[in-house]
Amino acid sequence: MATSSTFQAGGLASGLDWQSITDSLVKLRQIPIDANNTRQAALTVQVSAIGDLISKVKAFSSAASDLSTGGVVQNTVASTPPGLTATPGVGASAGRYSISVANLASAAKARTGAFDSPDDKLTGGTLSLTVKGVAYNIAIAANTAVGDVAKAIAASGAPVSAGLISDGSKFYLSLTNRDTGKPLGSAANGGLQITDNSGLGLAVTKDAVNALYNVDGLPMESQSNAITNAIPGVTLNLTAPQATAADLVISLDTAKTTAKAQAFATAYNDIANTLTSSLRPDPNNPKPIDSQLDATTALHLRSQMQSLFSKLVNSTGTVRTLADVGFKLGGDGTVTLQTDQLNKALASDPNAVERIFSDKTNGMAATLSSFSSQYTNGVNGVLVARTKSLQATSKDLANANISLQTQVDAYRNQLTRQFTHMEDLISGYKSISSYITNSGLGVDLSNKNNK
Repeated sequence: MATSSTFQAGGLASGLDWQSITDSLVKLRQIPIDANNTRQAALTVQVSAIGDLISKVKAFSSAASDLSTGGVVQNTVASTPPGLTATPGVGASAGRYSISVANLASAAKARTGAFDSPDDKLTGGTLSLTVKGVAYNIAIAANTAVGDVAKAIAASGAPVSAGLISDGSKFYLSLTNRDTGKPLGSAANGGLQITDNSGLGLAVTKDAVNALYNVDGLPMESQSNAITNAIPGVTLNLTAPQATAADLVISLDTAKTTAKAQAFATAYNDIANTLTSSLRPDPNNPKPIDSQLDATTALHLRSQMQSLFSKLVNSTGTVRTLADVGFKLGGDGTVTLQTDQLNKALASDPNAVERIFSDKTNGMAATLSSFSSQYTNGVNGVLVARTKSLQATSKDLANANISLQTQVDAYRNQLTRQFTHMEDLISGYKSISSYITNSGLGVDLSNKNNK
């Protein structure tokens, strides 16, 4: 560690430890700076705590949004018939459905005549494709190579895929609709129609076919093998024909449903616990002044959160509020999920439970989206504005300390000059006294009366 080459010792002439006196006096002048530093540190802690609270408010809103989009009521497939798979989603209801599959949906296909080489040239002309009723006209220039036609088809935007295939001696351009099926009620060639005068000789080799299946005795048809509108909330994926009907059984998964609801309660409690620490600080572990969220903001936030549990979402029925679903607010500000009440609500009206979170106007997802914006919006959110105010105050304190430190430094320099001057005077007086004494110029007043 580097050391100063200047030795200073106060009071060599006066006998006073004036450096310690200076330090003590300066320390008194330093008190406002120390107070500002202490307050700045507390404000930094509060800004960090508000940042954490902002994250928790956003997480709470996200938890509600997840329950809206992913569903709070969770179902499972207890039994699946041959020839399909099933995936229950939002809006699915427990039930038993008899399903059979007559045939799967398939895409229309087309192929050209045989060519000796991909470089064979075409006479040119127009290739017209009508894909599920929409026409696409593709101009093929004279002397275009067969191998380049696929690029022209792709550039047209037609929803087909095209490419060369070979049987080992000849080359063909093969074309397939990207999507299976044809418009419902259309003719057999409703999936793909072709008019070709370009020299390709492209013609349909296989018409599109729709999926035909039966649910609980109702015949149904679909352009796709992935079916989302036959059973509300359930996606059926047809995989093979199955002439004999068999049951698809959808059952309520209470464990997953409870876990979903508990995630909402946990996100709520993360905020509630943070607010409690501000409003009810631990007397055995007091926090520095200005390090906690101000009580007015904390109380208003807590009041709005607690009002969620009495908010009327469904106007009729027995499942109308969060409390009806089993969320119980405790005296400590946290919420517990009562599984018995949740299961009762699920047995009574699972769709009403779902609407508690997904209703576009009054559901928790919509309500908490607005709530989160009120507090965390980057422009005028309450917590964001509070953070900006605290940061501005901290900056003002830092600027004030610069001015105060300048005054303290000037005061120290003033004291040092004054004490140094005093030492110089005393040292001078002592030198004069010593000179007078040593030179014999001193007057012996004790002998004055004897002369």
